[in-house]
Amino acid sequence: MGHGKLRPAVLDSGPLIHLAEIGCLRLLRIFESLRIPQAVWLETFGQNRISQNDLGAELNIQHYSVPRSELVNFIAKGNLTELHGGEQECLFLCQQREISVLLTDDMAVRDAARRLKLVPVGSLGIVVAAYEHELISRQHAERYIADLYDVSSLFVTRDLVDLAIENLRLHPKH
Repeated sequence: MGHGKLRPAVLDSGPLIHLAEIGCLRLLRIFESLRIPQAVWLETFGQNRISQNDLGAELNIQHYSVPRSELVNFIAKGNLTELHGGEQECLFLCQQREISVLLTDDMAVRDAARRLKLVPVGSLGIVVAAYEHELISRQHAERYIADLYDVSSLFVTRDLVDLAIENLRLHPKH
């Protein structure tokens, strides 16, 4: 199997929900570990949008409570008031734990992540990374990308889906 695992990442609710909707939470195994802030945990597992059983035991997931006073300062300093609580906590956790990868599908969060010198990766990017790390075949990757468009609640354009699939075909695995 592939090239080892990717660095730890902080996980926002979008990829959790969208990958669960297409039965692909296992793709998150490509990350060495995943950190989930309390607000994201509550809006996914807490509301039973996702079952912890769907995650599988092989995923290294830790969930964190974010100190309220530090979070408030971070939001003010980073001008992040327009984001939701879970998204704010994700960005804070990245900075606090010195984790550079944030898994999110939200465009405003991706922009904020880039301002904070973080690397945002969305559901499509996770599928592509799973293919590049030889966790799944190209056929599976193409199907999952199509499913993100057809089945999941992810807002993604057909053009972006076609581009992602085209990119897979341009980078064949040996």
